[in-house]
Amino acid sequence: MAQEEKKGGFFSAFKKSTTSGSEAQASPAVPAQPRNIPAPESKSVVEQPKPAVAAKPAVVAEPSEPAIDTVAAFNRYCSSLADIGASQLKVVEMTLTMLTGSINKIADGLKSKK
Repeated sequence: MAQEEKKGGFFSAFKKSTTSGSEAQASPAVPAQPRNIPAPESKSVVEQPKPAVAAKPAVVAEPSEPAIDTVAAFNRYCSSLADIGASQLKVVEMTLTMLTGSINKIADGLKSKK
C-alpha cells in the first residue's frame, strides 16, 4: 500500500479520458487539418476612412421636471430636523414624568409603612 503511487490526485477522476472509446467515436470523421487562411492582399494605396456625418441635434426640449430649488429644500430639511428634535424632547419629557410618578408612588408606599 505504501508503495502505490497516486496518479493525478483527487481531481483526476473528474477529468475526461482522451483514450476512451466513446470519445473516439464522437470525434468528427474528417481529420483535423490546419487551415490555410490566405492573408488579405495589402493595397499600395491606403484608403482614408470617410468622416462620419454628424447628425444635427434635434430641437433641445425643455426638461419636463422643474429645477430643484436648493434653498427651499435646505429650509425644509432644517425645519424637519427641528421638528424631530422637538418630538424627541417631548418623548424625553414624558419618560421623565412617568419615572417621577413611579418614584413618588414608591416613596409614598415606604412612608405609609413606617
